[in-house]
Amino acid sequence: MPNIIPDSVYHQLKHETDIDKKLNLIYNIGITHVRAGTTDSIVFYAKKIDSVISHTDEKLNNYNSYQIKAKRLLGDGMYMNGLYENALKAYIEGISMVKNSIKYSELGWLKLGLGKVYFQKEDYKKAEALFQECSKSIKDNELNTQANYCLGALKYMQNNIAEATVFFDEALASSEKSLKLILKIELYKGLIAWEKEKLNESLDIFKSVMDRSLEHNYYDLYIEAVLNFGKIYTELGRYEDAQIILSMAYTNAIQWNRFELQKKIINDLRRVFYAKGDYKNAYNLLTQYLNVSNKVLKQQNSIVIKDLEYKYQTLQKEKEISRQKTIKQAFLYGFLALLIPVLALLYVYYQKLQTQSQLNTKQKELNNRKIASLLSEQELKLARTSLGAQQEERTRIAQQLHDSIGGNLAGIKLRMSNMKSLNKEGQEVILQVDETYELVRNISHDLIPKKFNENAFTALIDGYVQSIKQNVDFSIAFLTHPEEKINNLSEAVKIQIYQIIQELFTNTIKYANAKNVDLHLTIYEKMFQLLFEDDGTGFNVEEAQGGIGLSNIKNRIEQLNGKFVIDSALNRGTVVTIEIPLDEKA
Repeated sequence: MPNIIPDSVYHQLKHETDIDKKLNLIYNIGITHVRAGTTDSIVFYAKKIDSVISHTDEKLNNYNSYQIKAKRLLGDGMYMNGLYENALKAYIEGISMVKNSIKYSELGWLKLGLGKVYFQKEDYKKAEALFQECSKSIKDNELNTQANYCLGALKYMQNNIAEATVFFDEALASSEKSLKLILKIELYKGLIAWEKEKLNESLDIFKSVMDRSLEHNYYDLYIEAVLNFGKIYTELGRYEDAQIILSMAYTNAIQWNRFELQKKIINDLRRVFYAKGDYKNAYNLLTQYLNVSNKVLKQQNSIVIKDLEYKYQTLQKEKEISRQKTIKQAFLYGFLALLIPVLALLYVYYQKLQTQSQLNTKQKELNNRKIASLLSEQELKLARTSLGAQQEERTRIAQQLHDSIGGNLAGIKLRMSNMKSLNKEGQEVILQVDETYELVRNISHDLIPKKFNENAFTALIDGYVQSIKQNVDFSIAFLTHPEEKINNLSEAVKIQIYQIIQELFTNTIKYANAKNVDLHLTIYEKMFQLLFEDDGTGFNVEEAQGGIGLSNIKNRIEQLNGKFVIDSALNRGTVVTIEIPLDEKA
């Protein structure tokens, strides 16, 4: 990672005494990092602006302007790191600080950033409205150019290639276009060529973008080009090449601390290993993908906490400055000399009481969480115990019906059949006994699912998949590893998994409009893992959380103490991952 800021700039920043010049210098360094995509540095310099403002006693002419600029930097940094909720908060706070839209040029950039967040959250209507507003800017040609690019990207995601090309051409025609903008548009042209099956042209474009991005320190564009390279290599069956280039990109993403890029690369590497038949490494990568997703959530929470801590420290420093000024004034008034220690003691005592109150509140919350956790664990244990007891009782009742009542009915029928002479009424009784025997037999078989006892579990699912293939127009790939362990799962687990698979296929057939579906079953280190993936239209996960199908799946997984993760977005397909811990009996 080369140094994108000359040492002379850092030297100038260190020795600069004029506050206005210092803040402007910090902001320009932050903007340089925005162009390079180095997210941690962007956030650092955004917070440094706030720190410098809070530590100065001077009256700044552009105090509000620098606060707005800090919000823009903070929003850009959070956005690039995939922390969209934090970015949304920063942009909106910056916009709310603008008192005169004509005076502050940063307003347009804040709105553009807000539009990009809505774009990532798939709220295309709000995003397009903000992009259109920014594209009509007559005072900032660079903002106009960037807005046209964003409109092109939005139209591409909506599969409107013709309109996307028009907006890209308008952006390229601008006199304010930058090299990075040109390379970003080149990436989309490579994708369009790929969709038109012009693979060689597409590879040439991605290779050019990779080389020029590294040359000019555009790390985010470099990774995007590498990802596209890996996908094409995988499609061509060049798995080793795809593995090498994606692994190299993953190393860079870790070095740059870009969690969102790490998730994308891990997912593409997982696809390569699945295509190669290396299910063990594919499973390990899937586990790593879940770990990185959890890191993003923790990072989101830690950033919120750090922001609160930062605001608290700033407030404390402001209080300290105010207290010092009060002490200086107190020396002018002799009668306050005795009052100040008393006030100080009262203040300390008050702080102590406040701290103790906060500690008590936190302890109470902690105790409530522990109680809730224990109750949740107890409910899960009861649910699993109930499920096992139900299955045992069904089996016992079925055996009693079949062996005892069924046997007695068969004996009665045999004795009556051996009687030498039977009138018409006797023959009718034999027929009724025979019908009753069949009813008892059918009820006992229904209580114990016969297909789970007589067939291997993997063969049973394969038969179900084959029956679906005959009635749909998409291909299905079904893989298991290792089959022997999967076939030896307990009956309770098999029944739940089979019904979950039925629910997943039902949803795919109804809504996905997919061309390819992959179903993988794996057991690794006492953990059963189900991966269901389609390349269909996808959906908004948050809006679909209340659906009956997903609720049924969640309930079944909770009964088995498992985990359930959905990764889906519009026009990007769906990946469902299920993990169920196995005890020795399972």
